Amino acid sequence: MDLARSFDPAILRPSGALLSTHLALSAAIEDGASRHSPYDATVLDLLVRLDLAPGRRLRAVELCRQLRLSPSHISRSIDKAVTAGLVERRPDPDDRRAKVVTLTTAGEAVVADFAPRLEAVLTKVIHETLSDSEIDTLVELVGRIEAACEGLRNG
Repeated sequence: MDLARSFDPAILRPSGALLSTHLALSAAIEDGASRHSPYDATVLDLLVRLDLAPGRRLRAVELCRQLRLSPSHISRSIDKAVTAGLVERRPDPDDRRAKVVTLTTAGEAVVADFAPRLEAVLTKVIHETLSDSEIDTLVELVGRIEAACEGLRNG
């Protein structure tokens, strides 16, 4: 007896490709860059986001948004980074009631050590695989999908 399929493979194909690519890229970053660090991927990602932020500081709520993690998960990761001396919680200069997370000198050193390994992986798997115009197209298409996802969450 042949049962009808529950899913349309044509509908699942693009999301399957995106998810497989995400997993493969995460594994490549873990193997080529993160495993050489004593810090977990979330702490490293947090440090990278802070390194790229204006003034190397962000509010925890912005880290939640960028990393797509819950406030409790971000808080635990910030606590780990504070304990390791990589970040500090400081008063927000724009809002005295709020705090910002800032990189310390030790955090900057971890980023400086991690950055070349991360960039080597990203260069190999993205920049040596795709042309500049393909990268631009990829970023634009993924951005549209991300915006549509946000529309579903907020709508």
